[in-house]
Amino acid sequence: MKKILTMAVLSALALGLSACQSAPVHVTQAGEEVKMPAAPQKIVVMDFGALDTLDALGVGNRVKAAPVSNIPAYLQQYHSDQVQNAGQMKEPDIAAIQALKPDLIIMSGRQNAFYKDLSAIAPTLNYSVNAADGHYYEDVKKQIRLLGKIAGKEALVQQQVKALDLKMSAARELAQHSDQKAIVVLHNDGHVMLMNQGTYPALIFDELKIKRAVAADALPTPVIGANGRPVPVMVDSQFINQYHPDIVYVVDRSKAIGKTPMRNDYFDGKVLQRAGTKVVYLSADLWYLSGNGLESLNQQIDEVVKPLNDVK
Repeated sequence: MKKILTMAVLSALALGLSACQSAPVHVTQAGEEVKMPAAPQKIVVMDFGALDTLDALGVGNRVKAAPVSNIPAYLQQYHSDQVQNAGQMKEPDIAAIQALKPDLIIMSGRQNAFYKDLSAIAPTLNYSVNAADGHYYEDVKKQIRLLGKIAGKEALVQQQVKALDLKMSAARELAQHSDQKAIVVLHNDGHVMLMNQGTYPALIFDELKIKRAVAADALPTPVIGANGRPVPVMVDSQFINQYHPDIVYVVDRSKAIGKTPMRNDYFDGKVLQRAGTKVVYLSADLWYLSGNGLESLNQQIDEVVKPLNDVK
């Protein structure tokens, strides 16, 4: 009798623990509290950083739809018959998503205009990260942990984040002991623009501690365009000759979206040689289409620190 009671108590405890682990998660976003389902089994993912985080947590099989025509190379396993097309990254296919009857939809800032439509179908998590508050990496980890909690993988996500912290610390130490200075540029349709603010500089300069070759206050006062925004600073051979960066990190938007990539001879080779500058082409689809995820952030760190080990 005592043995039976003990087993009953253990079973009750196990059920209680399981219930706690699978409890719904309440998230405040867009000025309202949203109840996210416990361990959702049918997920539509519109953000590739969220997708690679689910993949790293071993629950990628729960993803039933994504913008498959835009999937980056490192996530090509999701370009399959098992994952339906959820539309374009900036324009979800609302009818297709509704037909799936998902338990959870994960979106990003690219789909902000569709939040009401998506949230009318299923609880919708906005996986956006603020790169302008000076806490980019902490914000990314917060979103990763939240996704792990919703997926019922809290213990695993804590392990993964701890490993990411160790990798980040090692990368920072390498950068702090390097005298190489860098700039980040974005290529779009033949134009190469300096990126001094936003996600890429936040990760490369603020978090990984790569030294800036051009401080923001070293540039002329920006000209405000007709759209009310600062006119981008164009980067060409003359710019390289003036500022002598050791590294030019290139994010190629055109290549990422299937258009003509940046020419290899865009910069004058002699100017690069005189300035001691090396051009590093970051994986376009990884950087432009994805990011803010467990797998993507790991790969981005590797790509940023690799040239620090190269001899000039």
